[in-house]
Amino acid sequence: MSTTYSVTRDQIISSALRKLGVLELGATPDTDTVNNGAQVLNLMIKQWMTDGIKLWTIVEDVLPLVANKNSYTIGPSGDLVTDKPLRLIQAFLRNIQVTPNVDTPMQIFSKEQYNVLGSKNSTGTPNSVFLDPNTTYSTAYIYLTPDSNVATNYQMHLVVQKPIEDILTATSVPNFPVEWMQALTWGLADQLALEYGLPVNHRQEIMTRAESYKSKLEDWDVENSSTYFTPDTRMRMSR
Repeated sequence: MSTTYSVTRDQIISSALRKLGVLELGATPDTDTVNNGAQVLNLMIKQWMTDGIKLWTIVEDVLPLVANKNSYTIGPSGDLVTDKPLRLIQAFLRNIQVTPNVDTPMQIFSKEQYNVLGSKNSTGTPNSVFLDPNTTYSTAYIYLTPDSNVATNYQMHLVVQKPIEDILTATSVPNFPVEWMQALTWGLADQLALEYGLPVNHRQEIMTRAESYKSKLEDWDVENSSTYFTPDTRMRMSR
């Protein structure tokens, strides 16, 4: 018995082409058709990364601290070599010199909140962090600037959303849970429908199905625990 059924990049492309009625059952698309389908599929996935947080892309990065250093580059090169984080969800400081380790939550700042801070070079125990995403890397700015004691005894942990992996080879399995494979197939069919000149009513049916599958998964792919909101009084202006 198995629960891990999945499909490869080229299987998704072939299935999408069959839904468009441009590939017969059992036939194999030519190289140019596959390359075009792969390009459209990867571009679609890049755009999907902006449609809310995908739970399986949330990871925890551990950022080693350096004394008197308050900005850290995270990406393919820099202070922490890993995939560029797209969004910061949670941050905490971990004291690694005690057993068990003790974690202290950190405040996540917006760019505006970080910009209006006082002396950003003041040293001490960091309590806040701002993540600035760029094209190929992100920069984490922390406040206060860690002193030598903090750099030696603490780690900063960042819970972040990472990019979805590119699908570069014929046998690559998309970096999605298996329940997303149907949505990927119909989404690709929807993206290709105009290129193949399908009639409007056929394109409309494909688009409706694609949107339905994706919407159902986005409604399901959420945290199960409750979310609570409290007023932020830090920026409140006096009258």
